[in-house]
Amino acid sequence: MRKALGLIAALLVFGAAAVGWCAQTVYAAHDQVRFIQTILSGDPAVADGLSVQTHATYGNRLFWDSTTKLQDGAPQTQTEYHFFNTEQEQPYDQSYQGVEIYSAVQSSGSNFRDTPKYRQTGLERVYQELYDSAATDKEIEKTIMVADYCEYYPLEGFVSLEGINHDFGIWTYGPSQNDSLAMWNKLQEFFRIPVLPTERITISLTKNRDGSLATGSSGNDEGDQFYLDTQSVVTPKTCYFTFNNHTLKGNTVDTSLIPGGYGIYALDYTAGVVKTLKDGGTEVTENGCLHLDSLRMVFPIDPTEEFLQLRQWEDDGTLLLYTRRKNDYFLTIIALDTMQQIQRLKTQSTQADDGAWYNLLESDDFIVTVIDQTATVLLPNGDGTFRIDMQTPNTLNLEYLPWRMDSKAVAYHNGKLAVAYENIDQTTGFRYAPCFDAVIFDNTGLVFLAQYQSSLRNVLTDSYNSNEIVQLVNQNPIEVTWK
Repeated sequence: MRKALGLIAALLVFGAAAVGWCAQTVYAAHDQVRFIQTILSGDPAVADGLSVQTHATYGNRLFWDSTTKLQDGAPQTQTEYHFFNTEQEQPYDQSYQGVEIYSAVQSSGSNFRDTPKYRQTGLERVYQELYDSAATDKEIEKTIMVADYCEYYPLEGFVSLEGINHDFGIWTYGPSQNDSLAMWNKLQEFFRIPVLPTERITISLTKNRDGSLATGSSGNDEGDQFYLDTQSVVTPKTCYFTFNNHTLKGNTVDTSLIPGGYGIYALDYTAGVVKTLKDGGTEVTENGCLHLDSLRMVFPIDPTEEFLQLRQWEDDGTLLLYTRRKNDYFLTIIALDTMQQIQRLKTQSTQADDGAWYNLLESDDFIVTVIDQTATVLLPNGDGTFRIDMQTPNTLNLEYLPWRMDSKAVAYHNGKLAVAYENIDQTTGFRYAPCFDAVIFDNTGLVFLAQYQSSLRNVLTDSYNSNEIVQLVNQNPIEVTWK
């Protein structure tokens, strides 16, 4: 009996090992992703040494991390495959948007019956006039000169910093907390921008039988229009932000009433404590604090120049200010500790007077700008300044570049710029992840373009549920390195 039991146990162990071996043998080839290369332009030899990593998932349970090396004209792929019994939470970087301020002309006044007096902008009067003269179930509208009702642009927005969240008019009709109200009052007082004398909006209102209202507003092409929209750089103790002071027709608004004038503004804060939860969410365990009295202008911007972007360089010690003056584009380097200009570099000129700002990318050790049909690579000199290392002719076909380039999916090596991005059908919008395109430029223009079709490619013929297809992960879906 003992011998029989021993034999049975041995057979079970052997069987389990055999099943494991068979599973490993059968699925080993399946787990290895293959890419078929289709060259659309150029010589594949220029891509030698380039590696493209794709990170794909199915239902957040199956994961394929594939590295495709381009060498000797052909792709060679190695894949690490992972399977989980339960759905995995995809990690993401916790970031804060800083100070977000918008002009609220088209959203102000619509809740005129419930808006407290401290929140009223003057446009409530227009809605009240329409309401008083409206017939039931009939839409009524009126086009007004905004300056007849508002002296300065009404503001709305929010503040998002570590342990600090204030809303003034975005998700609510007004500040819902005392500190949000104080923030809103401070910004309204600080950013007094007179309304354009020619700006018009059309306001509509429908009075329903049940007492409810339907309201709306839209801009009017007869006059000029201004939309305030800030852009922030968040550091551990200070938020820097600015906005484009130009109108839709290229004029400038009056910023003379802003303390210090037009430029980059700074707001100090003390960060709170934020806990990361298991599901990827966050919880504020200790509130932070805004120092409203610290709001100030710290670096002037020429009002005649059009603001494009505000970024922070990887050294954490400098701000990068991108502006345009007619046909000329500039990069201004600013030291954060002194807020003094280190360098002002003209990066490019275009032929079109209205410009064509397309894309900007900052990697760990280089900057790429794509303006009009020209790509430019800037390299740091090590002293806080930059130099132009490569610039293509103004002949690039922008269809070969994604609208937003991921800093991890771009590499620069020996005067060649490589970009990889997800293959998306431009006609249907279908995502054929984890297929990708790779494109390489140098100072002569396009030198290589190829598509890489994955063995995991989704076969899509109709609408689909994104949870039921193989797709790239959210964070760093494609990474490119070059050796």
